Amino acid sequence: MNVYPDNLTLALERKLLPVYLITGDEPLQMMEAADEIRAACRQAGYTDSERYQVDNARSFDWQALAMAGQTMSLFGDKKVINLHIPSGKPGTEGAASLKKWCEAANDDTILIITGGRPEGRFQNSAWFKAIDKIGVTMQVWPLSPQKTSQWIQARLKAIGISADAAAVELLTERVEGNLLAARQEIEKLAILYSGQSLGARELLASVTDSSRYTILDLIEAALSSDAPRAVKVLESLKAGGEPAVLICWHLSSEVRKITAAQARMDKGESQGQAMLKSGIWKNRQSLVARVLRERPRVFWLRASADCSYLDRLSKGMASGDLWIEIGAFVTRLSGTRWPLIRSADIA
Repeated sequence: MNVYPDNLTLALERKLLPVYLITGDEPLQMMEAADEIRAACRQAGYTDSERYQVDNARSFDWQALAMAGQTMSLFGDKKVINLHIPSGKPGTEGAASLKKWCEAANDDTILIITGGRPEGRFQNSAWFKAIDKIGVTMQVWPLSPQKTSQWIQARLKAIGISADAAAVELLTERVEGNLLAARQEIEKLAILYSGQSLGARELLASVTDSSRYTILDLIEAALSSDAPRAVKVLESLKAGGEPAVLICWHLSSEVRKITAAQARMDKGESQGQAMLKSGIWKNRQSLVARVLRERPRVFWLRASADCSYLDRLSKGMASGDLWIEIGAFVTRLSGTRWPLIRSADIA
């Protein structure tokens, strides 16, 4: 069954299930959910534990994992097996192994799977459905600014700090959705202001700018027509050592998904189905739908052509400064009209 993070505690109080799958791209919520499940397991007598990580689904020993599920602990203790799949993709053999695991699940072993957000319609896969049938599936998304403010307010209240709206808003702006950074700041505030009232002035004196950007933030800013933010995110990614080649790949992938969705809709498919089949998740479909309304088809044709140029440039097959061209591309992607001239074309 699907469980939202807010409802996990109630689900664990009702009954422990043999398999838990937590996927997403918000690390703190994922970590805390997994920790809560492990704590409930320990309380229920699951005292032994094993850990596995799937760095490469093809080379991972899925048979060893299957044996771990069938083998009793040395002292006969019930056990928890923690399986981390960073990519969120178990691969063909892994998918079959997880499906078989569910078919042979027993009360002495609980499997906790954590992983990144897989692309595409993985919820329709046989292995996901098998887990959803006998266990718990949970998808964890980054919080919106409003939800982040509520989360911060609740955390501050839990440690005895009464924060006014200005202080909460300021902290929300500083961490920009990075809940790990928010938790660190709140832990610091607990030492300084526990049991006290907190305003913006006190907050400014204690917090640091903990903004952490991802490539997804870059894409969202560009598609939202927020060029200044997109440039700021790109500069942050560059300063943080994000490979330019990886940024190019993600930008090209996003353009391909959008053009594929447009092509499917042109053939008569519904907007929702066209986007899902093209790898655009439901939580981003409203943004992409607005983008398709605002930007003409020729915009995406030119964007695709420039993606090809960036690809050649990243492979050393074209001349130009890759970071400069990525910046120019992001600026163009943030607009509603695609200029015919690239910066590299200007002599």
